[in-house]
Amino acid sequence: MSRLMLMMLLVAMSACSSSRQSGVESPDEIVSRDTFLLMLTEVQLIEGVFKQRLLRNDDEDMLLKSHYAELFQRFEITEERFLQSYRWWYEHPSEMDNLLQEAAEGLTAMERISIQSESDSTSERRQR
Repeated sequence: MSRLMLMMLLVAMSACSSSRQSGVESPDEIVSRDTFLLMLTEVQLIEGVFKQRLLRNDDEDMLLKSHYAELFQRFEITEERFLQSYRWWYEHPSEMDNLLQEAAEGLTAMERISIQSESDSTSERRQR
């Protein structure tokens, strides 16, 4: 799946997420809900790849850490701030459940887009 499609999906998820907010306001030092949702979705991807042993590298722990470092750098957030935010959201179980549900829905949508993209590519190759 192209990075552009992934980014468009993540932006769409972010726009949709605001409709589910229950009114719980996070403190300023906590990552915003929409940003945290995007990050949580990517964390699910990183962890899924790691747990499925899809990484073919002798030093999987180092590779996993580098994926997290890249995630934090892209969102311009330190690991400490992410962990502080995670703890805050975790202390609000109903909100965290909503976030996890939205992240799962986002992953399902990404999977659908990926499958459709693969199907389209296969169809194009057959037509040639």
